[in-house]
Amino acid sequence: MMRVALCGALGRMGSEVARAIADQGDMTVTVAIESKGHPKLGTRMADAEIVSDLREGIERADVVVDFTNPEGAVAHVTIAAQHKRPAVIGVTALTDQHMERIRAASKQIPIVYGPNMSVGMNLLFQLVSKAAKTLKEGFDFEIVEMHHRMKKDAPSGTAAKIADILTQAMRDSEKVYGRKGMVGERRPQEIGIHAVRGGDVAGEHCVIFAGDGERLEITHRASSRRAFAAGVVMAIRFVITHAPGFYGMDDVLGFT
Repeated sequence: MMRVALCGALGRMGSEVARAIADQGDMTVTVAIESKGHPKLGTRMADAEIVSDLREGIERADVVVDFTNPEGAVAHVTIAAQHKRPAVIGVTALTDQHMERIRAASKQIPIVYGPNMSVGMNLLFQLVSKAAKTLKEGFDFEIVEMHHRMKKDAPSGTAAKIADILTQAMRDSEKVYGRKGMVGERRPQEIGIHAVRGGDVAGEHCVIFAGDGERLEITHRASSRRAFAAGVVMAIRFVITHAPGFYGMDDVLGFT
């Protein structure tokens, strides 16, 4: 039985991951981590006690899964490295400094990091890369993403990764976050990124390749967080069997 320490266990994504793990026959959440002051601290979530400090339950876990926030993810992966527990991180809005510390921990333990862990979205990353390399001359690249009204960061981590993929196909690219006023004609090197918020949308991303006389759009729509949670389960199975290193969902899905 694979024992999981789930950080951010009662959040929107954490709750969905907990349900996905419960559906597996060989996984269970043994430690549930929530923030200090949470009203449910000290109670139980199925087989797991809800605590605020990962160190209280790390010995009862084989793998750490984190869906908290950038600071929490860094703190939890540091504890995981100290106790030689592999980790899966799905937090977005990580800075270069956060990533530097996570990559440092990956020298001691295997870590899977993914801003979006759905299988469909990770296939979209591959398709976008191929399209961008083919259409880099004469086509304009734009990204439109929509999420629920409660999402705190913008643009989404997924949109940021798509922008990075597009950047790799262009020379002297420039990311433009929305447009307002007399901005002038669109420049060829621009990558437009637009964030829309509203309702309970789990996640929608559309990548637009607009040329003269034709337009290609590659779109992924997540109707629920179950798509992301299914990918997390795959990442858990992957990370628990691999050597220390920094991995992505492309590794988990065999795209590399």
